[in-house]
Amino acid sequence: MARMKPYDELEFVDDIVFCKVMRREEICKKVIELILGVKIKSIRTFDSQHAIELTANGKGVRLDVIVDDDEGTIYNIEMQTSPENEYGKRSRYYQGMIDLETMSRGCEYSELRKCYVIFLCLTDPFRKYRAVYTFENRCVEDLSIRLKDEAYKVVVNPFGRTEGCSEELKSFLGYLRKKTISDTFTQMLDDEVKNVRAHEEWRAEYMLMGIKLREAEEKAKKEGLAEGRAEGMTESKTETAKRLVQMGLTIDQIAKAVDASKEDVQEWITMPLR
Repeated sequence: MARMKPYDELEFVDDIVFCKVMRREEICKKVIELILGVKIKSIRTFDSQHAIELTANGKGVRLDVIVDDDEGTIYNIEMQTSPENEYGKRSRYYQGMIDLETMSRGCEYSELRKCYVIFLCLTDPFRKYRAVYTFENRCVEDLSIRLKDEAYKVVVNPFGRTEGCSEELKSFLGYLRKKTISDTFTQMLDDEVKNVRAHEEWRAEYMLMGIKLREAEEKAKKEGLAEGRAEGMTESKTETAKRLVQMGLTIDQIAKAVDASKEDVQEWITMPLR
């Protein structure tokens, strides 16, 4: 299992701190506004580690942060700390699950809400050195024709070129890169990170998660060794993933714990325990 950082060393980009910091409406709203270049009057609802399980086989998704604003626009914000190149399919899956959850409440297609799936990355997944990559559906033969499905995917790369970015966005990107405090908002972010680290209940939550990870890994390792088969390690990871999801851990946390991709973990947790 990958070593868990000491709680006092956790930063904004770490999963538990990110979700706790983004609970503060002023911060969550500002992050969205900086990235998208919009103004939000207020956030109507907020949820972190939001689980959506709608499929017949129980396969679902757990979203880092999902909010909607006063106009009903939905924003799903994901912190992505490990390199990967599956943003396209992941964002498509997240978008689909969000839409399915909305539709399950009985709305018509025309009532589907505008939705942004936003990934905050610590690498440049497309290697084009852009700070922000925004995607929408357009006609391949004529890019001036937009599908107008109001579904957008945004990938933020703090190492990209910042020409055309607002000064506040540049400061935010600098904080993602090196924890640089350069304006009032990044100071607010850093102060909130310190508040999270000082929160004893959340510290206990993090420590308990570490204990559960170690216990589950040890149990799975023993089972894998007892089986004595070449596939034993894969099966032990499957058992570990299944138990950790029952403990309430996120896909990101499980993937780090068993050293596997999120896609593998998502597949494993749909398999029944023996």
